[in-house]
Amino acid sequence: MATIPEQLKQFGFGYDVLSQKGYRVIEGFGFIVHLNISDKMYTLRVPCAVRSPEEAAQMNGAVEAYLRNPQYSLKSAGYDGRMISMCYATKNMVLNLSDNLGTLVELCMNTIRQFNAVPVCGSCGRADNLSVYGLENRVECLCPQCFSDARSKISEKVREQSERVENVPLGVVGAIMGGAAGAVIWLLFSLMGKIVFVAGMAAAVASFFAYRRLAKKVSKLGLILSLVIGFVMMLIGMYFAIGLDVFNGLKDIGAPVSFGEALKLIPDYIRLNTGAVLFNNIFGVLTYIGGAVICVMQYRNDNKIKGRAVLLASDNKI
Repeated sequence: MATIPEQLKQFGFGYDVLSQKGYRVIEGFGFIVHLNISDKMYTLRVPCAVRSPEEAAQMNGAVEAYLRNPQYSLKSAGYDGRMISMCYATKNMVLNLSDNLGTLVELCMNTIRQFNAVPVCGSCGRADNLSVYGLENRVECLCPQCFSDARSKISEKVREQSERVENVPLGVVGAIMGGAAGAVIWLLFSLMGKIVFVAGMAAAVASFFAYRRLAKKVSKLGLILSLVIGFVMMLIGMYFAIGLDVFNGLKDIGAPVSFGEALKLIPDYIRLNTGAVLFNNIFGVLTYIGGAVICVMQYRNDNKIKGRAVLLASDNKI
């Protein structure tokens, strides 16, 4: 099956990877496809306006009529006075835009022509010369003035961020707290006798985002520090979980040892039960690596969207 960008291209749409949205301008109207890949559905939205509340109500009735028609298999549809919205859920195992996207675009254009609707800015609501723009991690259909205002705000935001100093010590405290939360999850899973799958990912993600929140800014050094701290905290959680296994095992056979003494016996326990220890913990380590990859991707995306204010499409041009 074709990829999402390839499927969108079949219908003349571009694809914005940062926001995961499709976009196109047809006869001055901005069409934006909001993709929900995990739930195998998408929503087509078109900002437009009619002359009176009465016509808006009639237009909403016409759009809702498509919802009641089983031919189109819509999950929801309506017009709120500023936006036509149609949601379609694919019946396939994966999201397939070719199922109905061309039909939905045609329905929108037919409705627009029927009620003589005009394209309006998705921000101010004024009828104007519209284009589709990429603004940081979102896609919007805007008039030139609203785009200029948005670009100015984004530029100011970037300037403030560039002047902001990364608070590494406070970020380290946040990473320790986030990693500790992951370690606690690891320990709780062990107490329940469960094999740890998600605790590793929790340690990585919590450590990174806690660092970012408290440090106010993340450099490459901050990224590395947060992930190293998260890994160390995960190992600490693993160490105490193994110690708990040793303590409970000795307690079951009536051996009078304290938890501290059980921790000292961990090296001998690992040597005698290497296979079991590896089996119970390897999945947690692998998910930590997966969580670290998510954090690196988030870091890269944060840098990609920083200051982004670009034209994506004007009328019939992508």
